[in-house]
Amino acid sequence: MSLRGKRLFSVNCTLGLACLTLCCSVSPLFGQESSTSSSGRWLAPDALVTIAPAMEPGETFQGPVDLPLVLNNPDIAWDPHYAPKSDTLAEMGRDVVFRGEVYCLEFSFKPVRMIAVDIPSFTGVQRKNVWYLLYRVRYLGGDLRPQVEPDAFGNQVFATPQSVAAETISTPKRFFPVFRLQVKGIDREYPDEILPAAKRAIAARERVGQPLYDTVEIMKQSLPVTTAAGGHSLWGVATWVDVDPRTDFFAVLVQGLTNAQQLKMQGEQIEYLQKTLVLHFSRPGDTMDEMQDRIRYGIPALEDPQRQQYILDQFGVEKRLDHLWTYR
Repeated sequence: MSLRGKRLFSVNCTLGLACLTLCCSVSPLFGQESSTSSSGRWLAPDALVTIAPAMEPGETFQGPVDLPLVLNNPDIAWDPHYAPKSDTLAEMGRDVVFRGEVYCLEFSFKPVRMIAVDIPSFTGVQRKNVWYLLYRVRYLGGDLRPQVEPDAFGNQVFATPQSVAAETISTPKRFFPVFRLQVKGIDREYPDEILPAAKRAIAARERVGQPLYDTVEIMKQSLPVTTAAGGHSLWGVATWVDVDPRTDFFAVLVQGLTNAQQLKMQGEQIEYLQKTLVLHFSRPGDTMDEMQDRIRYGIPALEDPQRQQYILDQFGVEKRLDHLWTYR
């Protein structure tokens, strides 16, 4: 190679290294801060399925209900002589309406996967197939706050709830999750299990570039609001073992994303139903070599109407829904 050729080769290499360094040093855009792995690799845009926060104005109030204090103690009723009867404890405990601010976290996840892990037990170490759901939560603000306004007669009434801007929120949230894997057609439900050995193996496999928490650890973490000035997220994993290998269709139920709830009277007692995110999954496969089966998110779409109706019946829905919100 001539002297001139060597110089050109040297200049091209230098420019190439400079461009590579510049590209690697560019910070990710807002909202994408957790879409890179520890090795700096960018995840595909559809690597995570994102469920946006779901808040309804009607969730800012519950009732009216009669408090158990009134229903279970009829002796507290009395007729006052110098005050209206509505001021007595017995009357104030009837038709009570509860109002409060409602929030909801954004939930992103990868479809359920499996990994073989050596799980310690009292009898030693046992190789097991672990089903797991890798997820990310963010607090985007937008809480719904009850709004009091005067009516035409000067009375204070509740109007349409106000959405709270993220920039005005200073108090972080915490995520107190409850995960359940519900098998369709077999009537089995599995609670999330804490498996430190599995979490380490999953963290090494997924490489999300941030600490990975189990269901208990993530409860201890503070989650500030995400704004244009900076993003905050928490990564977690839910794990299950000994899932029935005959499982074809199942759902993962997620509680703790929101403080929305419903009050339901059961006789003379109040039952508190928590707003729950239900994720639907299908697993085409059999009981042999489970690790080779690919789990897909959502309800399959089939051309055969009878087969399609059979699958809808398995999930207990009337139409195809990849996810839904319910109370339980």
